[in-house]
Amino acid sequence: MPLYDMLLCVQYAGIALMLFMCAYILKKWKRPLHGWLFFYCAATLINNAGYLAHMLSRTEEASILSNQFCYLGRVWIPFSLFQFVLILCDKRFRPWISNSLALLHAATYAVVLFPQTNGLYYSSMSFSEEGLFPHIVHTNGIWHIAYDLVIIMYIVYGTWSLLKAIGKAAEGKKRKQLVLILMAIVSDSAFFIMQIIDVIPGYDTTVFGYTIATLFLYLAVFRYDILGAKELARDFIMENVAEGVIVSDENGNVADFNKSALRIFPEIETTPHDALVLLDRLIAENRTLDIDGRKFTPKEKTLTDNKKTAGKVYLLADDTAHFARTETLIREMMTALSKTVDAKDHYTNGHSQRVALYAREIARRLGKSDEEQEMIYEAGLLHDIGKIGVSEEIINKTSRLTDEEFAAIKTHTVTGWNILRQISAVPELALGARHHHERYDGRGYPDGLSGESIPESARIICVADCYDAMTSTRTYSKPKEQSVVRAEIERCAGSQFDPAAAEAMLSMIDDDKEYRMNEGGGWGRE
Repeated sequence: MPLYDMLLCVQYAGIALMLFMCAYILKKWKRPLHGWLFFYCAATLINNAGYLAHMLSRTEEASILSNQFCYLGRVWIPFSLFQFVLILCDKRFRPWISNSLALLHAATYAVVLFPQTNGLYYSSMSFSEEGLFPHIVHTNGIWHIAYDLVIIMYIVYGTWSLLKAIGKAAEGKKRKQLVLILMAIVSDSAFFIMQIIDVIPGYDTTVFGYTIATLFLYLAVFRYDILGAKELARDFIMENVAEGVIVSDENGNVADFNKSALRIFPEIETTPHDALVLLDRLIAENRTLDIDGRKFTPKEKTLTDNKKTAGKVYLLADDTAHFARTETLIREMMTALSKTVDAKDHYTNGHSQRVALYAREIARRLGKSDEEQEMIYEAGLLHDIGKIGVSEEIINKTSRLTDEEFAAIKTHTVTGWNILRQISAVPELALGARHHHERYDGRGYPDGLSGESIPESARIICVADCYDAMTSTRTYSKPKEQSVVRAEIERCAGSQFDPAAAEAMLSMIDDDKEYRMNEGGGWGRE
């Protein structure tokens, strides 16, 4: 029969086309999109080969066996095409949903393997020699009906996703690709409907529909390079760079992210909107994303398409090593500067280092955070930086200072403040330098501040500075006994010293049974 011969030719042509497509995709395989398209073509190949055997069968047993072979591919055609469309439209399902759908298709094939015993897929079956060729006549069971509803869901959701993606896409290659994929879905759907209403008695028109759909996919692949270098390069960069890459659309929704981003910042999958808000805030405030002791610098780049904003790309660069090197360099520079100051006074070598250590321990005992303790340590290192501007003759003078000389000494607080206020990121450095000689009762210098109007870091440094002055060799005095020092700090708590800082210093003295806190030691190790 001419129609029968024509349909046989369609089957042979479809098989040849599927073989070619599978070989081509295998050669170009680089990313998940290729995998799902290969899955679709391989499933269609098995389906077409099985249905060809079904058309050539002449007995009931041969028809049943060929039908079972046919379904080995058929149950996976809609699933693989649906997954292909989701990726193409930048859609994501939670893994458990995709896994559940895969189990449904696997279970459907298991049901088809035993059609005459379970009555789920086919409620009744018989063999007919009427029509174009001998074939199985059946009545759909409840599983078959439910499975058809799942396919309809695929068609509706896939069509809606493609139409939405086409609406967003600018004119050009991407839009034409999507239109071709939509036409593949439409052709599959049309022949699925024709099979339901039995347009050609005895012939399953979906087989022809799958072949037509593959032609549209073929055009998308070859004519518009859907598997081309540009897309491959994009995915290669996304998945192989060490930095986290996150893409948002024009509405501020997460559109894509790579494995590095998910590993660094898992919130991007669980609470994507909140994650993007956090990244935007960190970028605006020029801050890092701190996770598990590592520092990531977030950056963003606006995506444009025909001068219209199409979204953003966020990059999470691991700058942990860079910040560590920077902090080490800053610490070494601070230490070098403090030693430069101490070197002007032959009797106070190591003074700034010891004050910094004492101040950090006072801060710890006052319940300050690790970050605050380090900041106070750094302020302690540089509290006397202004002495660079004071004459060595005055600093090292062994006799009593004149009023003019003492006034020159006092200028080191303001000089230090003028130097350090240029470091705007850490204002406490300048405040510590300016105010560490203020007194709690307001009789200090340079500004006569009192009580809590004195910056807390300066109040802490004041106690540490005075303790070291009393326990070190100076041009005008020798180290005092620790009991004498303790009594002096206790006496001056509330007048010269902040009571809380003084109390912390007293507890340190009480813990120092061997009098290690002096010019030959310090508190702990740096």
